Amino acid sequence: MIKTYLGTFGPSVRAFRLAMLGVVCSICALAGCDVTPIDDTPQPTVCEPSNTMLEIFATLDDADHPCRTWIDQTHGRVARSGSASAAVWSRSTQAGAALLVSAVHTLGVGWFGPANTEIQAELRDPSQEIGVVRLTFVAPEGGALDDDLSPMFDFFNLPTPADQNNNFFLSILPRYDAFVAIVDDQKLTSGLLIPQPDELHLAPPDIYDPLERTTTAPTFSDADAGDMVMAIGFPAEGAFAGEMTASIGTVLSASEIDDVLQMLADAGDEEGFIAYDPEVEFIYRGPAAGGMSGGGVFNESAELVGVLVRATDPLDGVQYVRAVRMSYLVGELNAEFELLPDNEKQVIGQFLDSAN
Repeated sequence: MIKTYLGTFGPSVRAFRLAMLGVVCSICALAGCDVTPIDDTPQPTVCEPSNTMLEIFATLDDADHPCRTWIDQTHGRVARSGSASAAVWSRSTQAGAALLVSAVHTLGVGWFGPANTEIQAELRDPSQEIGVVRLTFVAPEGGALDDDLSPMFDFFNLPTPADQNNNFFLSILPRYDAFVAIVDDQKLTSGLLIPQPDELHLAPPDIYDPLERTTTAPTFSDADAGDMVMAIGFPAEGAFAGEMTASIGTVLSASEIDDVLQMLADAGDEEGFIAYDPEVEFIYRGPAAGGMSGGGVFNESAELVGVLVRATDPLDGVQYVRAVRMSYLVGELNAEFELLPDNEKQVIGQFLDSAN
């Protein structure tokens, strides 16, 4: 089942929410969620993996929270994208615009081609694309969402087999479930009507990135077994709908994943029947909720390492989350670029990450 993620609590309401609310998980950004109880656990003294989640802005308001610094370093790169999430990968391109990553299933069937047809991998000239207004970023100073919206412009999609390009992408595998878009500095005021963006501006968005991870190398990294990671995104429904939330977990080893998948299969969770694809994905133990799909996953150095795509249902209060590796997505993008004729390389190359 394709799933999306999020939910949490702030200091002033933590006790009530922990007692009354739960971890949320859904089969996709467009589907409903089931709510399960979570334990009334005390705030940790160190930032560590947990089966509960953190509401971003409430945590930032808590000067003593052990995860505050990590959240501060990462949250400005994550955007609400429609009813799901996305993350800025790089603001270092020759053209000046920025690179954004998210999950294909958050866009809906038909975005890159008709349903039930095979979609080929493709790199596009974003200056010839029509911008779609769907992004809400954190304010440039951090700590709150901006009031305005930003457009994104199609750039690169992975291939999708015809038998996975249907039914709300319920069967799409992580190997095909990520894309790269271009985002610029446009800020559009929302209202009763969706504003019409200009053609692509060759300027990056002004985002909160205190460590300048989007402008200096490396703009992305990889995740290894045992790493602690933080995923950030927005729930689309449930108790924390619309709130920016973090999930902290531990990346599993291949042997751990074998055991987990068997356990999930025995429990009847669909994720247990989807083979682990180590080139493409990593799996971490941690909470997830509907709406976090497409959000960024970051390591402890605040480097972008993955894109959230799927999660299990809670099993004995524990969930397991799949994320597409940035190393895989970037590798596929670069491989597609090398197939272009020289004249197209000159155009498309301006929009590639130039920091690495």
